[in-house]
Amino acid sequence: MEIGKALKEAREMQNLSLEQVEEKTKIRRKYLQALENEQYDILPGQVYAKAFLKSYAKFLNLNVEEVMAAYAQVGLKERSTEQETKKDTTEKAPMSTSPKLRTNSHTRSHTKSRTWVYVGTILASIVLLVSVLYYANAQKKDQLQPPVDGQAAQSVEQQPTAQEPTTKQTEGLTLTFNIAKDSCWMRVVVDGTPAFQGELQAGQTQEFTGKEKISFTLGNAGVVQVKLNGEELGYLGEEGAVINREFTAPLPD
Repeated sequence: MEIGKALKEAREMQNLSLEQVEEKTKIRRKYLQALENEQYDILPGQVYAKAFLKSYAKFLNLNVEEVMAAYAQVGLKERSTEQETKKDTTEKAPMSTSPKLRTNSHTRSHTKSRTWVYVGTILASIVLLVSVLYYANAQKKDQLQPPVDGQAAQSVEQQPTAQEPTTKQTEGLTLTFNIAKDSCWMRVVVDGTPAFQGELQAGQTQEFTGKEKISFTLGNAGVVQVKLNGEELGYLGEEGAVINREFTAPLPD
């Protein structure tokens, strides 16, 4: 059954124009004409195509079931034709295309990888160079930076000072008397002038300094410890002993 021919003949037998059918069925004229020409691709879709075809066939008093069955056969033929066309296209496609595409894809991937390697190497080199320059600059600053006040003072303190010759020359003489126990009467003359005369008790100390000489008398020499210019002379006699002594300052060189 030729659907388009059947529709057109039925319409013409009823002396109906496409405009009149459009007014009655509310189906646009171009869709009615597409159905009569079996140009189903003009229709808005398969669902609308079936609905329009069913309404048009019913309006023309055609056997709706036969019309729809014929349309179903047309649909099967179209789908079969499309599948065969796709199959033929696939079989005729050159086999070298796929490897070529794979090769191009592999080449692009390899090129991109090498590009990232180059970029990474350059960045690493830049970072290394900046680090070296920063370290060198820091070292230079440390060398040029003057020491702080504390460090400068410490440096000055640590510098060895010229030692002056310590030629200690003792001028005059010094006598120290320390009463270790009991008591002792004593008389001291310094450079010819009486300096002390009296009794000292245990624990008392007397010191005398002269330029030339010191002479003294001890009434109990065994309890008096004597020092000359800081040098310990000890006890100059026994307890109860009376002694007279005189110490003279050494002559200068």
